[in-house]
This record gives sequence, structure tokens and C-alpha cells, in this order.
Amino acid sequence: MATVIAFSSGKAGVGKTNIATNLGLSLVAKNTRVCLLDVDTGFANINSLMGISPGYTIEHVLNGQKSIDEIIVNLPSGISVVPAASAIKQHTNLDNMQIAMLSSAFNRLESMFDYLLIDAETGLDSNVLDLTASAQYSVIVLTSDPKSHTDSFALLKMLMIRGKKQAFFILINRVDGYHSSQIIFQRFRKAVKSFLKLDVHYLGYLTIDDSLNKAISEHIPVVLSYPSSSVSCGFASLADIIKNKFRNEEDIHVFSRCWSICAQHNKVAIKPVTKASYIRLPSVTKDATEEKNNYLSDVYTLFEQQLLSMQELKEFILTLEAIYEKKYKQSSRDLNSVVALILAQGDEAKIQKLHIAIARSFERQFEKKINNPSEKVQDLMNNDEFSKSDFNRMMESYTAIYQQRFNEKYFAEGNMLLTRIQQLLSGKD
Repeated sequence: MATVIAFSSGKAGVGKTNIATNLGLSLVAKNTRVCLLDVDTGFANINSLMGISPGYTIEHVLNGQKSIDEIIVNLPSGISVVPAASAIKQHTNLDNMQIAMLSSAFNRLESMFDYLLIDAETGLDSNVLDLTASAQYSVIVLTSDPKSHTDSFALLKMLMIRGKKQAFFILINRVDGYHSSQIIFQRFRKAVKSFLKLDVHYLGYLTIDDSLNKAISEHIPVVLSYPSSSVSCGFASLADIIKNKFRNEEDIHVFSRCWSICAQHNKVAIKPVTKASYIRLPSVTKDATEEKNNYLSDVYTLFEQQLLSMQELKEFILTLEAIYEKKYKQSSRDLNSVVALILAQGDEAKIQKLHIAIARSFERQFEKKINNPSEKVQDLMNNDEFSKSDFNRMMESYTAIYQQRFNEKYFAEGNMLLTRIQQLLSGKD
């Protein structure tokens, strides 16, 4: 039975499709049956990357024109591709018969392959989120771009709302090595732990490699065109990790069943949301918990559909904060959460500004420096690597600063006495 892995990102352009494709080919090279399910409807990246022009998509399955077996593109490299077009993204418009047909198609794919890799569309579209949430494993791709962190944070939040709380893996793309990838991962992990109370797992990293851009321009996956490149070796290592750790332990059709439930839920339960919906308060009924959950669902859907302007959203947040402070007699924004958020964003300028603000506030409050300069110099000089030449250079620098600051040369008391004796001996008085 297939192990289903969804590759997602909060931001476009992080290399998600390249990763799903090349990782799939690397798994094929390790004697596994792999199928790529293309759900990135905004861009036909898999088609372009693999150099294919499929004649049929899942829409033909829904229309009853083709079976799932007839639309699968089996490539000479050993990998298979299912072109999904926009059918899945629009599954809220499907009738019960179409939902059953699509669920049956997914069931068939799970039976045919060892791995079903989903190239999910970027962003927070509720329908694609349901598809991602149905996968057994979610791989979220990050880069060094802070926006990919904030957008992926939002993606995790929305997936949690849909009930997916386990098996989130982070893959760092386009970094110069393991150390850089760990800095990015730990920063993101800290933010997720602090604000979502969720732990994420480190899957690995992929290096910056010019071979990848060459492969893209040639419309041939890099693991096929440049198999000895550093990034291709990285894909091979990741394939080993996935083969050893990502498994369908229960050997059941998890994906098709979960997706069918999500599709039915969206079709039956979720109703259109208007700007007025969020002012509806949960009534006190016999089933208050269900009413509260429906209310929260309305609020989240309101945000997803972007029905609020920037100003309206800001006013909504400020209102919630005021209610929180009135109810719990404390601010919703404590120092630790604010600092953690700034650190998680990884913006050097913001972090530096925070450091300066805290230092100045400390000095005003306690009338002393947050760091004692004398102690800093002593710590430096006690270091075994600090030499006499280092000391002389430091003193030259300090005396130059002294002269610039006070417009006179610096003389220690002993130096002044020595200078006076020399003047007397030379008769220059």
C-alpha cells in the first residue's frame, strides 16, 4: 500500500516541484514504484520539468471519459505522473458521484504504487489544504527567505485547524551546508513550538547548485542530467531517509478515505461566509461545544477567503486583544512572545533594533550600562589567544578615541611624571 507524502510551501518559488520530482526519481532508483500527483494547478511545472504534454487529466476521470489507469503518464525513467489540472482544487463543486469516483481513483493509485508524492499548490486555499491534510506525511519546504517562514507558519496553522497535528517534516532548500540549514530550521521550529505548541521534524537540506538551473533549462530533472552533482547526491540521501522512515505501517488506504471525508465535509458542512458572519456569537444551547466549533470555523473561513480588508482585519485583531485583556486582566502580548516572534522572523535589522531598545531602556531604568565595558575588556584580555601585540593595538585605538573625544592627548599618571623628568634632564623647562 502506498505511503502518501505531500510537498507543500507557504510561498511560491521555493523549489517544491523540483524537490517532489527529483526525490521521486531518486526513490525509483532504489527499486520503488513512485507516482507524482500534480495538484499545483497554477503552474504546469511538473510537465515542463519532465518535458511532457499530457493529453488527459483527472477531469477526464470525473467526466467518465477515462479511467485513472488511462490518464497515468508512465515515463521511461520509471516514474509515473498523474496530471490533476484544476479538478481537485474545485472539489467543493463535485457531486456525490464525482467524489466517489475521485476517491476510487485515489484508492487505485494507493494500490498500484509504493509512494504517492503530491505536489500541492502553494498557499492557503481550503480545498488544497484538505488534500494535503489527508496525506500521511507533510513535507514543508523552506528557504532562507523570511517570507517563506511566515507563510509556512500560516500553512501549518491552517493544517492544524483541519485536524492534522503529526508528521510534519521541514526540508531546507538552497543553502550552503548543514550548519546554515540548522540555523533556519531551529529558528522556525522555535516559533512553531512557541505559538502553535507543535513540534516539527528536520528532514534534511539541499545545497545551492548551478546544475539545478541548467537541468531546468534543459527540461530534464537534475538527478538524470547531472547525477554526480552535489544536489543530486542530496536527493539520493533524502530518498534513503524516506525509504527507511516513511511507511504506511497500517497498510491501509489512508489517503483516499481521508480525502473523501474532507470532500464530503466541504460539500455539506461548510457554508458561504460573509463579512457579517464573524459578529455572530455562539449561543448557549444544549450542544454549546458544537456551536462554538461552527463559530470558529466561520471565523477561520472568513480569513481564508480574504473577505476582510487590511484595516478590517487589524480592527478585528485589536478588538480580540481588548476582550482578552478585559477578561484575563493582562495583556495578550507578553515580552517573551514578542521577542520570540522577532527572532523567528530572522530579520537582522529588527533584531538589532530590539537589542538597542532593550539596552537603552535598561540604562534609563537602572542608571547603568547593560554591559560593563571594563568587564568586557578584562574578559578579552584573559583569553589565552590575546597577545601583547593585540594589547598594543587596542591601546593605540583607545588613545586615538580619547584624543578625538576630549581634544587632547592621553597621558597616564606615570607617563606624565616620566615626561617631566625627561624635560628637566634635557633642560627644556
